[in-house]
Amino acid sequence: MEGHKVFYTAADIAADLSIREEEAVKLVKAMQRKLKAAGTMVMPGKVPAAWYESQKEGGFMDIGQQEERIPLTERRLLSIKDFQEYAGGISDGRARKLVKEIGASVYIGDRLLVDRIRFEEWCTAQNQQERQ
Repeated sequence: MEGHKVFYTAADIAADLSIREEEAVKLVKAMQRKLKAAGTMVMPGKVPAAWYESQKEGGFMDIGQQEERIPLTERRLLSIKDFQEYAGGISDGRARKLVKEIGASVYIGDRLLVDRIRFEEWCTAQNQQERQ
């Protein structure tokens, strides 16, 4: 990341790690809890750049950020937010309507997930129809 910053925000960290900003906010909060527990004063929404870089080098293992992010193209089921991104940035309403229309909606409890493979099959069928 930029070498001249003293503190990083969630937006900086999201860009650096290629994650959604909501995930970066959670990471910043976790890092701030660790800093507070060590008796360090923290600034709301920011973490010291040098400390962040040292945590990043260690893989955030002591912060609980151990899990690797599975690429969207390798997941069978996507959340609506991930599907919106996967489908080219469509709106939440359009995403929900589309997955119901094409039969790609999967419910686990009350949570709506999207079957990525069904969506890809629908896209392929749409492309074939356009070619004819």
